[in-house]
Amino acid sequence: MPRIEFRRFGPDDLQQVFLWLLRPHVVRGYAPAPDSFMEMVAKFGPRTRDDNAVRAFMFCVDGHDAGYIQAYDVAAFDDYAAMTGAGAGTACIDFFIGEDADLGRGLAGRVIDRFLNEVVFADPAVQACIAGPGEGNKEAIRALEKAGFRRWKMVRIKEGQEAECVMRRDRDAQGLRIAPIDLARDSAACIAFRRDSFFESFGTHDGVEAEMGADGGLYLEKLGKRMSEVPEGNSHLWHGDRIIGQTEMRLSDEPGMGYVNLFYLVPEWRGKGLGRLLHEHAVQVFAARGLRGIRLSVSHTNEHAMRFYRRLGWKRVGFRANKETMEILELAL
Repeated sequence: MPRIEFRRFGPDDLQQVFLWLLRPHVVRGYAPAPDSFMEMVAKFGPRTRDDNAVRAFMFCVDGHDAGYIQAYDVAAFDDYAAMTGAGAGTACIDFFIGEDADLGRGLAGRVIDRFLNEVVFADPAVQACIAGPGEGNKEAIRALEKAGFRRWKMVRIKEGQEAECVMRRDRDAQGLRIAPIDLARDSAACIAFRRDSFFESFGTHDGVEAEMGADGGLYLEKLGKRMSEVPEGNSHLWHGDRIIGQTEMRLSDEPGMGYVNLFYLVPEWRGKGLGRLLHEHAVQVFAARGLRGIRLSVSHTNEHAMRFYRRLGWKRVGFRANKETMEILELAL
């Protein structure tokens, strides 16, 4: 299984994307080649800024840059919104694989699915995503279908140009909601989640009893204190009538800082973009309190978690006292 990662498109990526845009397969499936590097910079340069309507990314496969993908709110482009009839809360994506060696590997569908889960639908306001490959671009259409898109409508942007086969994928009807923990009712779920989180962090259950106490009593006592300190932050993520995730937060000993003790999802709901949903909840909780930043600690052996936090902008600021395997990360608000 290829390792797929995303990073924000930056000024240092302009040269690489320009070279990709000249390649025949990109010209065929994405856009006519630019006449010059300066023409390309005029179009793509603004997308390197955080305030641009288009959120642009490079995607990497097994450690090397493989292509370009972007997303934007359709409502930000009046003409296209009117032409497609896409309603509020609809995003649009465009993408291409740049490297010839990565063609024919079935990567596009995986990249698109991951991008929707990790980036597009991580914004709770986005309820649907569309893409508009040319009706003759069979490769792109197949890739989108593999990523869960369905054919929605045909749109002709300009007379004489190939019509777009607009495809659509709606946010899963997940019935998700975040609500404060009801400790009297759901303490067993809290204990089970914390135990599993310990194993995911360290690869063993050794030491979990010392941390949690007999029958989880010590842990529940600490959780109760966190809930009294930040009641809106210690929450469960519900899918219908089932708890599928949990957050735990408190105020840091350092003034102006919040501290996240736990982000957790049950195994079958991991890799679907919900980690960003829990993360955004924490950011909103502490930002609403006027704090300047958030800290958390993570085992340096938990590579998946480390990659997740780095993508979201967390920086290492030290190690836990007496626990050198635990790195302290910080996110500025």
